[in-house]
Amino acid sequence: MEAWERPEGYWRSSSQAYPESAGWSQEQQQAVAELQEEERRLSAEIVTHAFWDEIAVPERPDARSLLKHAADVSEDRGEQGA
Repeated sequence: MEAWERPEGYWRSSSQAYPESAGWSQEQQQAVAELQEEERRLSAEIVTHAFWDEIAVPERPDARSLLKHAADVSEDRGEQGA
């Protein structure tokens, strides 16, 4: 498989050629497939959790956005306490 190069017109003017890739091994492909399946399972579990029934439908997108950034808030609080 040929290595990726920046397409013409890309914001960065320079382009770096990378050596050709040998591709992923079977073990790597399997590991990625397992992680993707776990991500799908966890995503479905979060979206269908009973907690969302407690949030008014119009407020759910904002609540999901807050949940998505909860780790950022936790990190900020950790830095303040240091």
